[in-house]
Amino acid sequence: MKRNLFSYLAAIPTIFNMKRTVLAVATVLYSLSAIATPGDALLRQFNLAFPDAQYIRWTASEAYHIVSFIRNNTQCRIWYDQKGTLVYSLRYCQEDELPLPVLAAVKKRYHDKHIEGVTEVTNQQGTTYELALSDAKKWYVISVTDRGNISPKNAFRKQE
Repeated sequence: MKRNLFSYLAAIPTIFNMKRTVLAVATVLYSLSAIATPGDALLRQFNLAFPDAQYIRWTASEAYHIVSFIRNNTQCRIWYDQKGTLVYSLRYCQEDELPLPVLAAVKKRYHDKHIEGVTEVTNQQGTTYELALSDAKKWYVISVTDRGNISPKNAFRKQE
């Protein structure tokens, strides 16, 4: 009986330390979740701009609030600064969503290539399109401005 009572009494500091640790972790997680939550003004601004957005998920970094969502079956991601200004955005789209000057320039220069994927990149400098192209032997990555100026970036040989 003495041994069991001693074991129980010896375990009490460990239980208190464990409770203290769990409380500290819970406090840290709560404070981090508060940082990741955008303010009411930013949420209102986003909801007004994208009322048809679905599967909305907010995350945060030290400088940005980042929202990922689906709009018209297109995956989008936006970076807002702490003041709620849109700083950077990505939109993953299809060939038929490209602006006509971009599509015309790509089809003229790469008429024998298939467009595999498109990423629209918008920042303070403007909008560019990163395209993944392919043919029978290679993959190509090009960058195209909204006016149709093309810059090749990479080419990769397909494995046989």
